[in-house]
Amino acid sequence: MDSELDLSNVAVDVCCELGRKGLTLKEARALKVQDVIELDKLAGEPFEVRVNGRPFALGEVVVVNEMVAVRITRLVAPLEEAG
Repeated sequence: MDSELDLSNVAVDVCCELGRKGLTLKEARALKVQDVIELDKLAGEPFEVRVNGRPFALGEVVVVNEMVAVRITRLVAPLEEAG
């Protein structure tokens, strides 16, 4: 029996957070199509990529074949995660 653990089929949740903005329920309900919500990050600033809710990497938005994608620019070390 092979002692190596096969994790190739384990599903994980990947989340890419471009920024945050707090809104009241009233403000959220007043949003309309094409409204702009200003986030707490600047355009071009790296954003956090989380795997199962934990910081994993920093990334940037890119367009590949007319699809929006994420380019990983830096992996986050486990010690950086805590601080």
